[in-house]
Amino acid sequence: MKIFEFHFHPKLKPDLLLESFAFEPQNIYEKKLGYLYVIGSLKNALPRDKDFLENLANFIREKYYQKNFNNPELALKEALFETNDFLSQLLKQGNVSWLGNLAIVVLSLKNFNLSFTKVGEMKIYLFRDRKIIDVDKKLKKKSFESYPLKFFGNIVSGKMIEGDLILVLNKELFEFFQNKNLIEKIATIFPFDAKEFKKLIDKEKEGLSQIKGMAFFVQFSKGEEKGEKEVILTRPFREFSLGDFLNSFFPFLNSKEKKLENFSFSQVFSYYKDWLRLFVKNKGLLFLLAFFLWLFFGFLWFK
Repeated sequence: MKIFEFHFHPKLKPDLLLESFAFEPQNIYEKKLGYLYVIGSLKNALPRDKDFLENLANFIREKYYQKNFNNPELALKEALFETNDFLSQLLKQGNVSWLGNLAIVVLSLKNFNLSFTKVGEMKIYLFRDRKIIDVDKKLKKKSFESYPLKFFGNIVSGKMIEGDLILVLNKELFEFFQNKNLIEKIATIFPFDAKEFKKLIDKEKEGLSQIKGMAFFVQFSKGEEKGEKEVILTRPFREFSLGDFLNSFFPFLNSKEKKLENFSFSQVFSYYKDWLRLFVKNKGLLFLLAFFLWLFFGFLWFK
């Protein structure tokens, strides 16, 4: 089994939180329940909500593995039952900012057995032998705004086969994929190959440049669980400029429209103290900086 995560422009829309959490069994008892994955989205997030998804995921993980069950589906059911109580308590305490804004998928994986649940605007697909299965239809649609005391509902379980691929998308990325027929194109990548997926995405750079999203893949294959995570930034290409490069390190040199001030070492170093910390920790970057300084001062000397 392999896990692939692709995060698109995570710095866009600070009030849209997208996170995924992978939990591995830590002892022989937990191994009976396999792996647990939580993929969440929180829109219109407030500054105080920055840890909401992480706290919720950790709560689900704690309740999932603390149950002395041999059946992952039953353990997931009991964990979600307690999570509903946890969310109900948040509402009673006046913490309601997540209501109507939270979307979440919880996956339990043991060998080739999959159990999952989904609430909110997340999309789940199963790709099998180039065929697309919309597994959302297997879950009874509920509005948690109408049932705030029962956030999680049905659980779907099934036996996967080698080569199967599960894809989880947040709403914004799903809508883009749907409009560009990328779901159908992903189905043609069989067996799934992350490099081929990235080639597919590269063709849509312009359209993706303003999309904040997360694509979470589970590929069912023999062998141990393996995870890969990648951040994709599809910003417009900018030509290299020596002047811009030097100004990024020596902004005090760019003083055409500023009044000349008295020289101060503390003022100079304050501009790029964070950069200095980075170069000190990385010898390769330090060598690169020394090389550019040699070129720069050599240019000034011979000029």
